Amino acid sequence: MVLVKGNFQVQNAPEEAWPDCYGQVGMIVELLHASSTLPLANVVLLGEMGQFYLDELEVISASR
Repeated sequence: MVLVKGNFQVQNAPEEAWPDCYGQVGMIVELLHASSTLPLANVVLLGEMGQFYLDELEVISASR
């Protein structure tokens, strides 16, 4: 489980699509690896799937 903490650049972007997601808890369902961009994760949050950069997320619960 992760907390979506966002980051300054994303939270203040005019095209911000998920203003209600910051501060919410979600679950990572898939890690996306692209060589040309920062690592992304698909996160189920507020009943929807969204993509977030890993630096926008904070792990709050992990199982091994």
